[in-house]
Amino acid sequence: MSAHHFLSSSVLVGLLALSVPALQGCRTNQSASSQLSDSAITTSVKTKMIGDADVKAHNIDVNTEEGVVYLLGRVATPAEKAEAERIARSCDGVVNVVNHLEVGEAR
Repeated sequence: MSAHHFLSSSVLVGLLALSVPALQGCRTNQSASSQLSDSAITTSVKTKMIGDADVKAHNIDVNTEEGVVYLLGRVATPAEKAEAERIARSCDGVVNVVNHLEVGEAR
């Protein structure tokens, strides 16, 4: 195996290792050493919402800045709004959640 091929394989393995936590979904225990990038947090929150039958993830925009998750959009019920926030708070790396979801029919 050439040095170039070995280096490329090592880089690929390293990148995959970094992306695995985001693909695994959310976990409730967070340590300072396991903080994730904002894009990984956003991906994790959105993935978890997609897998939740009580949340219509396609109506919710998720943005993360410095570990703070912002939820924007419109949901059908207060329960759906609360569940979306609960999901976001349960994800690794989340420092806080700002829930700007509106409840009710689309205007």
